[in-house]
Amino acid sequence: MNTWTHQSGLTLIALPNAAYWARRHTEEVLKRWDACVVLGDAKLVITEFISNAVRATGTLDVRQQEAYARAPLTVRFTELSQLAWVRLRLSYGRAMLLVEVWDSSDEPPVEQLPDFESEGGRGLFVVRAYCDKWGWYPTQGGGKVVWAELSAS
Repeated sequence: MNTWTHQSGLTLIALPNAAYWARRHTEEVLKRWDACVVLGDAKLVITEFISNAVRATGTLDVRQQEAYARAPLTVRFTELSQLAWVRLRLSYGRAMLLVEVWDSSDEPPVEQLPDFESEGGRGLFVVRAYCDKWGWYPTQGGGKVVWAELSAS
């Protein structure tokens, strides 16, 4: 069992740009923890996990997505407040980074064999290549946590 000497959490609205903000947060945190050796791999894993969480949780409808893409600040707060949240937690200790992402969907993540002709579906296959191990578990209040351990040594 690992002892985490550092932890950080971030809650994000389930919007298309959530992965961007998760990567920014990760950069700042890992630099502060002097754990930059794992930064590139962590950002890749986090991008996939957060993107999947946003898709699983649900986001804006098509009209709202188009408006948000044109001018993010014009989307009304009342629309944003109705959206679900996703959560990122980073834990670091003994040269190991644990990435955890929570979303409100009870559906388990599905790792697909890559179809190199399709535009998507390779994410968790790629995640497996960049982390030591990954998995998921259901949470008591609903939803799930998808996690990955990355060696920083």
